[in-house]
Amino acid sequence: MKQLFFDEDIKYLFNGSKSFDLAQKVEGEIYREHANRITKKIIVNHKGYFIKLHGPVGWREIFKNLIQIKIPVIGATRELKALKHLAYHGVNTLSVIGYFKRGIIPAYSQSFLITKELKKTISLEDFFMEGLHKKLLFKHKRFLLEKIAETLRKIHLSGMNHRDLYLCHLHIKKDYNFNDLKIYVIDLHRAQIRKNVPERWLVKDLGGFLHSTMGFGLTERDYYRFFKTYFNCSLESLSSKHTLLLKKILKRAFLMYLKPKIKPFKYSASINFSEGSNYHKAQDDTGRWLYKKSGPVKKIMGLIKDEDLLIKEGMIIKDEEGHLIVKVKIEEQNYFFKKYRIKNAIHGFSRLFKKTRAYNSWIAFNWLTAVGLHAAEPALIFIENGFLGNRHSFLVTKEIKGQRLDDALSNRANFDTITSGISFFFKRLRWINFKHGDAKTSNFFISGKNIIALDLDTAGYENFFSRFNGVSRDKKRLLKSIANYPKLHKKLFKRI
Repeated sequence: MKQLFFDEDIKYLFNGSKSFDLAQKVEGEIYREHANRITKKIIVNHKGYFIKLHGPVGWREIFKNLIQIKIPVIGATRELKALKHLAYHGVNTLSVIGYFKRGIIPAYSQSFLITKELKKTISLEDFFMEGLHKKLLFKHKRFLLEKIAETLRKIHLSGMNHRDLYLCHLHIKKDYNFNDLKIYVIDLHRAQIRKNVPERWLVKDLGGFLHSTMGFGLTERDYYRFFKTYFNCSLESLSSKHTLLLKKILKRAFLMYLKPKIKPFKYSASINFSEGSNYHKAQDDTGRWLYKKSGPVKKIMGLIKDEDLLIKEGMIIKDEEGHLIVKVKIEEQNYFFKKYRIKNAIHGFSRLFKKTRAYNSWIAFNWLTAVGLHAAEPALIFIENGFLGNRHSFLVTKEIKGQRLDDALSNRANFDTITSGISFFFKRLRWINFKHGDAKTSNFFISGKNIIALDLDTAGYENFFSRFNGVSRDKKRLLKSIANYPKLHKKLFKRI
């Protein structure tokens, strides 16, 4: 048994070997309860304290973590060491008031940690959710981002990685003062301390942190300011020395951000889309589909399940062995039905372990819109049940306002607008290591100043095998498709 108490107001509540039992019984407001951990707030002599209790985890949980190559979280000792470590290295964090541990065998040990309440603070997650960052002056917003970056840099340089590094675990005072802004780091029960933090853990920490900032209107420049401060370097040095690490961090951030948007439609997923999502999913004996809640789903599904009726009510745009594209007017709105056909048994077998092209379009749409690009939004995606890859699929989209890019060029569209839109498109693709797969003028629309990407069924994240067939090939293909417009070709060639 081991116990430490640094406050007489707290010490009298506990009694030797019975300390853990007394900590369980003491009345307080429960803030979090998860598996074998309970966090509650108690008030003693008008002072606020938090007790985090760690009960026995059992051998099953330990072995499960070890099999998954994870370090199991056992007891409060790890957090105690992490808090002392951060305090030693000048990072603002919680003040330890008490610690108790009993039991030698890890699977059955019990412990708790008591810390002082952080008075009158707000988590940065709440700060951003309440839109307080939008009320800041530009110089104060920049200062806040730089202060966060400095704090994270200091944590990692000290040899610690947090493992739960999100906005909600960083606090500032509610009456924040930019002349003396302090950021407090909390929730360190999973933290790891080494001489140096391995790259994979830097990627996990920073990727998780960036993921938690998405959706709050931060710009690309905001992120670059953050990274310039974190790496303590110039923008030029950031681009030359840290490119690969940045790509890994961004990939993890976007994968985490997109997971709840994409995962519900996986075969293995039992969950539906969140209440705030624009999409819903359904299935029957013929297949499964996702659809936009505001769309005419019954009418669309009726046409999908009756190809003769679809062709009869619509206008055929393309009818090939592998594709059928039909334009149909439903409720005064034009929709494009794109059917991806399985040509034969060999073709079906070749796609056995691949995503259907309609589903791939859905994933690509989410990736592109996540980084601020425009793409044709799916109204409905249907994936037919099939045997050994013999699955047809449908992608249904609304008609896009504007012109197809090749038609716009024929009609003397503004070259500066096109150059700016296309260069921005490829810049963002390179930012997340993503490829369109079939970039040519006929697969883009222009609406006002926006470039909208179409035909995303072969788009995807670049990996080792697609590196020589990805964004670089996209650029070459697009430049080839504008060869008849030398002025535009010259402008774009310089930009991309």
